Amino acid sequence: MDTGKKHEVIVVGAGASGMTAALVLAQHGVDVALLEANDVPGKKLLATGNGKCNFTNSYQSVECYRGGRPETAMELLDRYDVAYVLRFFERLGILPKQRDGYWYPNSEQAASVREAFVLRLSELGVPVYVNTHVDEVRKGKCFLLAASHRERMESAGAKTGKKQAKPVFSESRRLIFEAGSVVLATGGCAGNISGADGSGYALASAFGHQIVPPVPALVQLRLAEKAWKVLAGVRLNAALMLRITREEGGQEVRERGEILFTDYGLSGIPAMQLSRFAACELAKGDRCGKIEVLLDFFPDTSENDLQRMLLARFLAFPGRAAANTLTGLLPAKLNMVLLTLSGVLPDMDVLRQKGGGMHGVKRCAEALAHCMKCFTSTVCGTNGFESAQAAAGGVSLNELDARTMESKRIKGLYVTGELADIDGTCGGYNLQWAWMSGLAAAEAICGGKNK
Repeated sequence: MDTGKKHEVIVVGAGASGMTAALVLAQHGVDVALLEANDVPGKKLLATGNGKCNFTNSYQSVECYRGGRPETAMELLDRYDVAYVLRFFERLGILPKQRDGYWYPNSEQAASVREAFVLRLSELGVPVYVNTHVDEVRKGKCFLLAASHRERMESAGAKTGKKQAKPVFSESRRLIFEAGSVVLATGGCAGNISGADGSGYALASAFGHQIVPPVPALVQLRLAEKAWKVLAGVRLNAALMLRITREEGGQEVRERGEILFTDYGLSGIPAMQLSRFAACELAKGDRCGKIEVLLDFFPDTSENDLQRMLLARFLAFPGRAAANTLTGLLPAKLNMVLLTLSGVLPDMDVLRQKGGGMHGVKRCAEALAHCMKCFTSTVCGTNGFESAQAAAGGVSLNELDARTMESKRIKGLYVTGELADIDGTCGGYNLQWAWMSGLAAAEAICGGKNK
């Protein structure tokens, strides 16, 4: 057991918010250390923005943040707005590039953002203890942190030049750290990386903090209907509405954009944006309401106009099989499913269906237009945390000072990033929250030391 590690501030977790907090503290001359469970800092950053790191967005609104008190993000935005974040990154050496309001490093490589943080932390002399998992935090006269640490070892394969399949580590040894303040920046439990184990929830809970049960957010939806498997691979733009029906009242949430049908359900940004609401409802178990997703494949056309368009199309090609009449409207697989749902036989012309003649053609157009505007499916689940880009839930913001992210229960304890009960929509909002909350905690600690 090594008990000789003392620092003014210890940041638990070297992710986006943790590295931000540590960097700002070090710039103000504070003796700060980072403890990271992974073998390198900033590992999750590498996957953000599909590897390009969409680190903020010009458009900012309370609707972009979700959780128990999303207005907290707006309070921090008053101090750390997009312009502030861009200047912060420029000082790190990152040249920002904007595309449709989305901001990326000019390199379009998330690795360059991680490297910029690591280089600056090294230049400021910040010790980063990697492969160090914090198991317990206690508060007495100061904070005591018990951690398990492993050393990465060179394998026999590495010595002979053979490719190493997995890192080899020593047995864990116990480390004890002391600090005057602690920043919990462990992240949640989303993402398929080691260290995303949700251990930060237990650390905060041990101090009496209320934890809003975490669920996957920004993740794919699973649909109950097995028949939709034939649509796997179909990609198109649509408007989506997630509808939750309960006895005590329901909820409707809307999104729009490109979706992708999979063999289990729906993917794509709009479906992922809706997923946190489905996941929160599903977490209620027996009290869960009915969850449906309604897709509109012609969001800019009214149902009546769509009926008239289909009617004109049917009449323009008399004698043509219904499936062939729809060629060019929607993907062929989807056309076949919609025809089946609307009761229109795909291999027969519509003049001979639903009673025949003009009356039958109108009925076919009405039924098909309704299915195209209101394709309904039951949501039975979401993919798990390993597929999620973020986790909804975490430390209740009612128990944190919205200006500083300091615990209202324990003086000197701060909670930042995904560990707090705020999650953003796609578009750089989760990272904007990480930067803001890390900055707020660091500057509050610096301000307290200067008093």
